[in-house]
Formats: sequence, C-alpha cells, structure tokens
Amino acid sequence: MHVDVSSIITAIASLILGYFAFSQNGKKSDLDRTQAIHDYIQDQNDRLNAENERLVKENQRLKKELKNYETKH
Repeated sequence: MHVDVSSIITAIASLILGYFAFSQNGKKSDLDRTQAIHDYIQDQNDRLNAENERLVKENQRLKKELKNYETKH
C-alpha cells in the first residue's frame, strides 16, 4: 500500500477547513439567536417604558383629582 504525502496533506487540510467552516457556521447561528433575543428584550423594554409613562400620567391625574376632591370637602 503506497500513500502519497500530498494525499495526506490534502486530507488533513480538508479536515481543518471543514472544521473551521462548521465552527464558523455555529457561531453565526449563535449570533443570530443572540440578536433575536436582544431585539425581543428591546421591544419589551420599549413597550414597558411606554406603559410606565402612561401609568405615571394616570397617577398624576388621579393625585390631582384627589387633591381637588379633598379641598372641596
């Protein structure tokens, strides 16, 4: 059985390139998942901030209404 050195080098290089190709693909998938989670958290944060602003205004309105009610009675 005769094995050529260039065949061994080609096989090793193919294995190394294949490993890096799959490892980079996995990292891209992780980055996509991380970006999706970030986007979801950002959307929830924006929604909660808007809800908080609405509740603060409602609270201020109710405090003012209560103060006016107390001064009349």
